[in-house]
Parts: sequence; C-alpha cells; structure tokens
Amino acid sequence: MKLNEDKRDILFIGINILIITFLHYFTVSTHWGIHDFYRRLYYIPIIVAAFRFRLKGGLITSIIVSSVYAPHIFIYFNDIDIAILNQILEIFMFLIVGVITGYLVESDFKKKVMLELQIKKLIGLENYTRNILDSITNVVIAVDNDLNIKSVNKEGKNLFYSDNKNEKLNEIFTDYKEVNEKLKDVIKYNKKYLSIETQCKSEWGEILYVKLLAYPLRNIAGDIEGLVIVLEDISEIRKLENQIRRAEKLSAVGELASGVAHEIRNPLGIIKTISQTLYSEVKDEDMKEGLGIISQEIDRANLVIQGLLNFAKPGMKEVKLFNIKELIKEVVLIIRKYAEQHNVRLNLESQINPQVLIDKDNLKQSFINIIFNAIQAMPKGGKLDIEVTIDKGWVKTTFYDTGVGIPEKKLEKIFEPFYTTKDTGTGLGLSITHRIIEEHKGYIEVESELNKGTIVHIYLPLKG
Repeated sequence: MKLNEDKRDILFIGINILIITFLHYFTVSTHWGIHDFYRRLYYIPIIVAAFRFRLKGGLITSIIVSSVYAPHIFIYFNDIDIAILNQILEIFMFLIVGVITGYLVESDFKKKVMLELQIKKLIGLENYTRNILDSITNVVIAVDNDLNIKSVNKEGKNLFYSDNKNEKLNEIFTDYKEVNEKLKDVIKYNKKYLSIETQCKSEWGEILYVKLLAYPLRNIAGDIEGLVIVLEDISEIRKLENQIRRAEKLSAVGELASGVAHEIRNPLGIIKTISQTLYSEVKDEDMKEGLGIISQEIDRANLVIQGLLNFAKPGMKEVKLFNIKELIKEVVLIIRKYAEQHNVRLNLESQINPQVLIDKDNLKQSFINIIFNAIQAMPKGGKLDIEVTIDKGWVKTTFYDTGVGIPEKKLEKIFEPFYTTKDTGTGLGLSITHRIIEEHKGYIEVESELNKGTIVHIYLPLKG
C-alpha cells in the first residue's frame, strides 16, 4: 500500500516538472513575465518532494529541476547580463529550498518517529503493568483523593463490576461509611498505609470478607493524588475459623451432655411425676394451673436435654447407599400434615435418582429439621420447593421457602449451638443438622433475603 502511494507521488512530481519545463522551452523567450511565473512553479514539485520524501526527496528533486532549467538560460540568452545572473541564482535557490525544506521535514519526521517510539514504550509499559495487575489474584483499585475509582484490575472487575458501570468506592463495601472515613484519614494525615478487615458485596450479591490494604498514590512531586487499595479475599479463612469455633462449641456441649444430662433428666422426671400426682389430687384451680406450668416447663427442659444427648451420641451408625429422592419423599410424607396445618405447600422436584452413602436415620433428621425451620419461618403460610440436582460430583438438595428471611448479621450464626432466630426453640436443631452433614463429608450453604425467603443448599458427595 505504501509502495503504491510512493509511486503515485513520484509520478505526480515528475509530471509537474515535465509540464513546467515544456512550458519554459516552448514559450517565446521575450515573454519575461510568463517565464518568471513558470520559474516560480518549479518550487511546487520541490516542496512537495521535500514534504513527501523528506531531505532525500527535496535534494534530488531540486537537482533535477536545476538540471532541466539550466540549458534554458543559455538557449534563450546570448549575453551574460544581470537577468541571467538572477536566473543562475534562482537555480541555487532551487537547491537551497529543496535542501532546507527537506532538512526541516526530516527533522520533524525524526522527532515524530522518536515520539511514536516513546508512545509505544509507554503503551508497552502500561500494558505490562496492566498484565501484572490482572495476573494478581487480589483486587487492586486505584482511587483519587475523593475516593472516585480510576482503575480496577481484572479480578476487581470480575467481582464488583459489570462494564465499569460503578464509579464510587462506597458501592463495594457494606460498611462503606466507616471504611471511607479511614481511607480519607490516610490521605488527610499522610499515613504510610492502612490495614483493616471489612466486608464487600460482589456483583452477584455474595458477601465477602476481605483484608483491605491501602497505600498513598503519589505524583512526581511527592504529593498524594489518591490511594492504591488491595483487597484480599479471606472468606474461606473466616469460614474455617467459624467451623473451628463451632466445633469447639459442639465439643463443649458434647462434654456437658455426657457429664450432666442424665443427672438432670432423672430429677426432672421425679419432679414431673410428683407434679402430675398433685395435679390429679388438688381441687384448687390456681394450684392446678401452677402445676400445669411446671409440667410444661419440665417438658421444655427435657427437650433441651434431648438435644444435648444428641450431641453426645456417636457419629454415623449404619451407613449404606440410599436414594436421596426416596429419602426426601419419606420426609415429606411425615411432615405433610404439619405443613398443611400451617398452610404451607410442599413441592418436590427431581428428575434424577442419585445414590449417596448415608446414615439414613441421621440424614432424615437433618432434612426434617430444615423443613420444620422453613415452615416455622412462614407464619402466614407459603410454599416450600425441594429440588434434587447433580452439581460437579455432588448431590445438591435445595430447599426454597417464601418465609420472612434471616437478617444478614444473623445468617452466619444460625448453625451455632443454642442460637435461634425464633422466640421458642432450643437453638440446637440446625447445629445438629450441620454436624450430621459434615459427618457425611458434605456441607451447607444458606442464602436469605428479608421478607422474600431463604434458600438452603445441602451438598453430599455422589456415590455410584
């Protein structure tokens, strides 16, 4: 393409020189004004050649023009006078204009080439820096002094952005007011760095625990013009810490259960027997009411003790391959009447029949606990959908309810012993469920939104 353009421009310059020379040689020599005009026309191809081919083009074209113009002088002029001298000087002017114009264009071209090289180097350096940042598995964000986002690496875009639509840093953090205040203090008080732990909300709504490191971003003069923020996802570490904490609590509960549960149950049984005997003998209604309350509270205490004893029991007893879909059908059959009484519709969806190595009785208890909690979370009625699917080597059983939901701050505590979001209950049901699922080498994930419902995913390893 460039070669064709060069040929076209050379042809244009050559034709111009030929036409001007032809006019010179075939115009009567006495027509001074016309010759003077034609002579000026020679500067056009010289300047065009200098601009198009720089110093080399300007020099060669000026030599060619001088060569074709020189004979013209001696053909039309017999005596050497001032006019001839002026035209000889004009020939030198052709050469001077060609050389000077070509030199200036050549210098400009070299500067342009150097500038393009510098730009290429800067672009290459920018791309190299971008590749380094995009290769980092942590989120890296650059912000200005007003905490407006200026740059985000690939990991950050994957987690927080969709086509860079967000521009404010506070759209990332759940507790952005506190985070923003600490970030501004780094700028205001010229701190070396900031290190805190906080929470972020991903593009798809997942809450992530992150370690935030912020460093001042300085210009050449050393003034702070923003911050470089690095976010390290520590969600898995937090989950592991919670699991360890939960295991410690379970261990403590188990030790408590094995040590004192039976000792407490025996006196309670005696108290209940005596209260029932007195209830049948006394005539005073106030006394009967009090004895009835005692009996109810003893039943509630026994419920707590039974939960403690469940912790003290050994793990899985009878383990064998079983169809999860069939197990859930059994659970639904058991609970359907209870669900109908609470105006809750149960719906099981499954096109598969996965086999899982399980302790049937323990896992059944887990499913019952999950479904009971879902029904109790729908005091005005609703719908509970149960779905069984295969997900990358796991059998995933999902429970979708349309209940009141669980507050975000309480969600991470629901599997802790004695923690409950209800006014009644022991707070042990979900703890037992969590332990049973872990004993089956599985895990539980919970999603919830207030006034919309809760989704519980139970993952069990697929067998057979």
